[in-house]
Formats: sequence, C-alpha cells, structure tokens
Amino acid sequence: MLQTAFHPAPEKEHLTDMKRAAEKNLAVSAANKDSLIYDEVMRTVVNSLPPPARLGPRMVAAGSAFLGTPYVASTLEAEGEERLIINLRGVDCTTFVEYVTAIAIRSRTRMNKFDDFSDELTALRYRGGVIDGYSSRLHYFTEWLKDNERKGYLTLVSDKIGNEPMDPVVNFMTSNPQHYRQLQEDPSLVKDMAAIEKGMSGYNMRYITKDRIEQMAHHIEDGDIIAFVTTIEGLDVSHTGLAIHQNGRLHLLHASLRSKEVEITSEPLSEYLKGLRNVSGILVARIG
Repeated sequence: MLQTAFHPAPEKEHLTDMKRAAEKNLAVSAANKDSLIYDEVMRTVVNSLPPPARLGPRMVAAGSAFLGTPYVASTLEAEGEERLIINLRGVDCTTFVEYVTAIAIRSRTRMNKFDDFSDELTALRYRGGVIDGYSSRLHYFTEWLKDNERKGYLTLVSDKIGNEPMDPVVNFMTSNPQHYRQLQEDPSLVKDMAAIEKGMSGYNMRYITKDRIEQMAHHIEDGDIIAFVTTIEGLDVSHTGLAIHQNGRLHLLHASLRSKEVEITSEPLSEYLKGLRNVSGILVARIG
C-alpha cells in the first residue's frame, strides 16, 4: 500500500534524538503522546501473554489494543530530510502493520523501551534496515515483504500455499510523481524509484485467489499479515492488515479507510473481498 500526499497537522510534534538513535545518527520524530500510547500497548501485550508465547498471538494482542484508533493517511510524508516518523495517534494500513509488528517482536524481550521500538521499526520500514533518504523507505508492500523476508523477520506463507503466480509490475510512483512531494522537489528520486521498481519485476511470488481463501483459511494463523493483491495498473498491493479468526471464520484486523478507524471486519475475509473488484487475492506472511 502506497502512502499518498496528505499532511495532517501534528500534535505537539517534536524532533527527538534518542540516545540509541543518536549513536546511529538516526533522527526520530514523535510526539510525547506516542510514547505514552506505546507504553500502554506494550504493557497490554506483555501482561496478557507469557514470554514463551508465539508472535502470532502477540500480533493480535498489539493490533487489538489499537482498535478504534483513527485512520490517518500519509503520516510519514513530512517536510525535510527522511527520518523515522512515529505516529501512534493515527495510522494507515501499512503503519498499523509496522507498529504492531515492531511491538510484538520487542514484547518478547526485555529491550522493549520506546527507543528499542524505534530501532525495530527502522529495521522493518527501510531497505536493509538503514535510513538513507526517501528512496530507502520500502514504499511498495511487496518489497516490504521481500526485504523483511531477507532480513529474517517473516516467511511468505502464500509462496507455499498460493494457487496463482504473482510477478509484480509496478510503476505507479514514477508514472505519477505529481502525487509525491519528494519526487516533485527532487526529480533524481524518480530515477532511483524507477530502478527499485525494475528490480521488483524479478520477484517470483504466489498468492491465494479470492475464490480459494475460504478453502485455504485453515493454513492462515491469527496474527499473519494479509496483503490485498490489486489489479490496479502499476500497483502491487492495495491494502494490508492482520488475520484473526472469529467463530471459526477468517476475518481481518486492520486500519480501515472505509470506517476511518482500526477495526475487525464484520464479514469473514472471503465475503469482504467479494465486493472489491480491484482485488484479485491475498498474500500471507508470518512473522517469526
């Protein structure tokens, strides 16, 4: 899922150079309230699950703690140099998955303070875990999945159980630079993004088509990352969230553009997707 060019007013946002971030020359942008929200969510996860608990239940616990959080697009598209932006007060589908993943991973360790969370988030959000300008951020979600697979964070379950091949052909950002302030201000970034898009065309992935989701749901575990494969030209993925089973059926825990908040779909995922003409199926990834 791509970020679009909307800039919400920050809530007492400030630039904080945390001790560990400073050691890595990493600037972290966050509000005081983000740290408070993080501490509350982390306590919820740690207190509800013993240390040996698998990451799947921790993903669900962290994601559920965000229920009702407002959907806010493009919180990462700030002015100035690329830096780690944390906004737990408002999330879109991608930042929701990133925050939940980083919290779940850190909840199993004693290194789970806010600066530890910042380190984990950086590792997940940026290519190779290193911030090196705008183009180092993993803008396309299939690259987010493949890069984090290479880093050992996840396994692409859909590559094993998918019934259809997926070879992403992406060019949305370079075909529509007018939608991205950074690409407009620095045309050299368009060339950088074009090289990244070209590299993605070599991916060899599989996905589960919409008509097979119900049949394959028993292979999908609570807390797995679900990504909607789209037929929109130039895009790979249009939405993402977490798998959660309710009453024996697979649902989606996600930051919903439709309801404008984090929610669990009232319909099972297979039925929810029937009304989405531009979605052909799903990718499934498992953290840990």
